Amino acid sequence: MIGIFLQKKAYNWLKLLAGLVSLALFVAWVIHRYDIPWKYALVDAGLHVLFALIGLMVLENSFRYYLPSRSLTWQGLVLTFILTAGVVITGQYALEYLFKSQLDYLDFLHQAVWVRSLLLMVLFGCFTLLVIYHARLEDQLKIMRMEDQVENMAKDAELYQLRQQLQPHFLFNSLNSINALIGRNPEKARKMVLQLSEFLRGTIRKDEKKWISVSEEMEYLQLFLNIEKIRFGERLKVDLKVDEEVERLDIPPLLIQPLLENAVKHGLNGSTGEVTVEMSLRKAESYLEVMLSNPYDPSVGHSRGLGFGLDAVTRRLYLLFGRHDLLKVSAKENVYTVWMKIPQFYDQDNNN
Repeated sequence: MIGIFLQKKAYNWLKLLAGLVSLALFVAWVIHRYDIPWKYALVDAGLHVLFALIGLMVLENSFRYYLPSRSLTWQGLVLTFILTAGVVITGQYALEYLFKSQLDYLDFLHQAVWVRSLLLMVLFGCFTLLVIYHARLEDQLKIMRMEDQVENMAKDAELYQLRQQLQPHFLFNSLNSINALIGRNPEKARKMVLQLSEFLRGTIRKDEKKWISVSEEMEYLQLFLNIEKIRFGERLKVDLKVDEEVERLDIPPLLIQPLLENAVKHGLNGSTGEVTVEMSLRKAESYLEVMLSNPYDPSVGHSRGLGFGLDAVTRRLYLLFGRHDLLKVSAKENVYTVWMKIPQFYDQDNNN
C-alpha cells in the first residue's frame, strides 16, 4: 500500500517536472526568437520559471491558511502584485549579475521587463482567483456535507422514534389481552406471553439501517398473528397471499406489521362474529406492492382517516423515499383497504 502511494507521488512529481521543463523550453524558444543566444535564453527562462513556481507555491500556501472575505479580495490582488514585483526584480538582479558583460542581452532584459511583469501578473492573478474560488467551493461542499449529515441524523432519530412509538402501541394492547386472559384462561395467557416475548426479542434486535428479506419479515408477521389469534380466537381469520418471487425482495424491517395490526384491530372493532383480514404481496415492475383489507362497520364509529399506525407508516415512507404517493387508503362498501408500494431499486445503505 505504501509502495503504491510512493509510486503515485513520484509519478505526480515527474509530471510536474516535465511540465516545468516544457514551459522553460518554450519560454527559451520565444526569447531566442529575439536573437538571444540559446545559452542566455535557457538560463533566463529556467530562472524565471523557477521563481514563478516559488511564487505560485507561496500563493497556494497563503490562501490555504487564510482566505480573504468577498469584501477583501483586494488583498489577493495586493499579494499578486507583490509577488510579481518580487519575481521580476529578483530575476533582473540575478541575470544582470550573471551576464553583466553581455550588453546586448542586458538591453533585451531591460526592454522585456514590462512584458514579463504583465505576463507574471496575469499568471499570478488567475492562479489567485482559482485558489480562492476552489477554497470557497470546498467550504461550501463541507457545509453541504454537514447539512446532509445533520439531516440524516434527524431523519434517523425520527425513524427510531416512530419505531419506539409503534412497539409500545402493540405491547400495551397485548398486555391488556394477557391481563384479561389470566383469570379465565391461564394457559392461553401463558402461551401469549411466550409468543409475545419471542416477537419482541426479534424486533428489538433489528438494525434500523438494514433491510430484510420479505420471507424474514413474514416470519415476524406470523409471530404477530399467532399472538392476535390467541387474543381473538376463532373470530380472526387471515388470508395471506405471497408470490414466490416476492420472498427474495428486501424491505425495511417491520414496515408491514403496523398496517396488519390496524387491519386486525379495526376489522374486529364492533364485530362479534368471524372476521377475515386479507393481505397480499406481489411484485409490480420495480415495486413490492402490499395490499391489506378488512371489513369495518361505519355505525360503530370506525374512522375513515389515517390512524396512528398508518400515520407512522406514511411518515416513515416519506423519510425513506421522499415521496407521498406510496401509501393509499380506501373505504368502500364496508371494506377498508390499504395499498403500499415499496421501491426496490434504491440505495438501502443510506436510508433506514
